[in-house]
Parts: sequence; C-alpha cells; structure tokens
Amino acid sequence: MSLATMKGYSVPFSPGGTAQIVGGLPWNFGVDLLAVQYRTDPKEIAKILPEPLELSKEQPDVAYAWFGDWQGLWQGREDMLGVNPERCLYTECLLGVRCSYKGIEGQRVVYIWVDKDFSMQRGWFMGFPKKIGKVTLGTTNRHLHALNPVMQPCGPGSYYGAICERAGERLVTAAIHVKKKITPAELPKPFGTDLFHTIHFPSADVDNPGKPLVHQLVQTVSSNIKFGEIWAGEGELKYHPSMFDEHTAIAPKEILGAYIIPVGFRIDGTKLLHTYT
Repeated sequence: MSLATMKGYSVPFSPGGTAQIVGGLPWNFGVDLLAVQYRTDPKEIAKILPEPLELSKEQPDVAYAWFGDWQGLWQGREDMLGVNPERCLYTECLLGVRCSYKGIEGQRVVYIWVDKDFSMQRGWFMGFPKKIGKVTLGTTNRHLHALNPVMQPCGPGSYYGAICERAGERLVTAAIHVKKKITPAELPKPFGTDLFHTIHFPSADVDNPGKPLVHQLVQTVSSNIKFGEIWAGEGELKYHPSMFDEHTAIAPKEILGAYIIPVGFRIDGTKLLHTYT
C-alpha cells in the first residue's frame, strides 16, 4: 500500500487508522490539579531556559509543581470514556518555571512525568519533555470523599498528598492543607500565561549526523477554558535526589501557596515562534 492510503494522525499508520498512538487535533482535556507554587534559585532557572527565552521580569525566581488527574479526548473519539477509559485517562506530574519571550510573561514546563504512552507522545508533539513515570494523587475521586465515614467534602481542613516516581526512584512529593475557596482571578501567575516549549526530534541519518529533524520554540494555543471549584491552602513540596533526573537543581527554597484546581480546556495546536536550525 502507498503511504497516502494509510491512516492516522500519528504512527503507527494503518489501513483503518485505529492503531495510532495519538488521535488528531483538537485535544480536549479535563484535569484536577494539585499545584504548589514556590521560590527557587533564579540562576538555576536561567540554566534551563534556551534563548530567546529569558527569566521572568516580574518573578524570576518562581516555579511550580503540578500533579494532575487527567482525561484527554481527541477529535472523532469523544466517546472514549465509554468505549475504553484506559485510552484517555492518565496521571501526570510536571515542574515548571516562569519565563518571558520578547517581553511577554509566560511559563515553561522543564520536567514532566506521565503514566501513559499516548500522553507522552502527544506531549512531544507540543514540546512537553515527557517521560514515563508513576503518579499517585490523594485528590483522585474527591467527589467520593464526602461519602467516606472518616473523611469530609473537600474544604477547610482537608489534607491531600501526591507522589511522583520513575524507574524505582521517588522524585517529588507534595501536599496541600486546604484553607479557603478562591476564584480563578485569584490564582497566581504563571497560571493563565502563555506556554513556551521546545519541539525537538533528533535525526538518525548516518549521512547527516548531529543535525536534528526539528528544533523549534513554540507557543501552545488553547481555548474554551472553564474552572470548577478552586481551593487554596498551605503547601508542602520536596524534590528527592535521582541518578537519572536533575530536578533538584530547582528545588523549593520558599513555598508560596498550594491549590486544588479543576479545569477544562481545549488545545488547538501550537504556534511557531523561533527555529533553531
């Protein structure tokens, strides 16, 4: 068969197109986030910001850790929660920093671990540097906590934790002591600012070694953002040493706050900002 007759947004292409790892745009998401915002060493942030990105002018030392319980549906398979939930549900832990691009304040995810291959591959298409890991969240199924005889509905006094592991190593642990309900407008930056990421695909071409196939700085294009009931509180966050990750360089020096953020949105694609090759 010719490649033109094969189907799929991503590999593996197949006659019916159902073998693909990732379905096509737009991608629609719902996520329950446990987020912890903190201060770290701005010199270490600068080391992981490729030009033309720069340190944030507003808060050059601010970073964050977000743990998420996700569902992600792609165009044409909006029914996947009923067909096969395993194909669209996943958990994730990401570490991000504030930054700026030509004076525009934004953010960049610098380390991220996810538990499903389709989410990892989809992230690579958008420039998220995803790895496979294991993420456990105490906020999972929060709507059921009120029915548990020893728990309460999410609210003041609630206490939830989260753990990220990879390759037998514990990497990140976090927790929130819930204090009060807040509005989306009260969420601190960089929430709501532009995402700036690097799409990089190396080449295995023996006749042209060292030159990547793609190396671009892009901005995520999203829409249809909706929030659920947001809670704020006091946070705990610890980065554990690893043989295979370097996240401890941006470890917390001061915790600024913690949040539970249910949010839904659509990713329409990316916008090219800069090409390196």
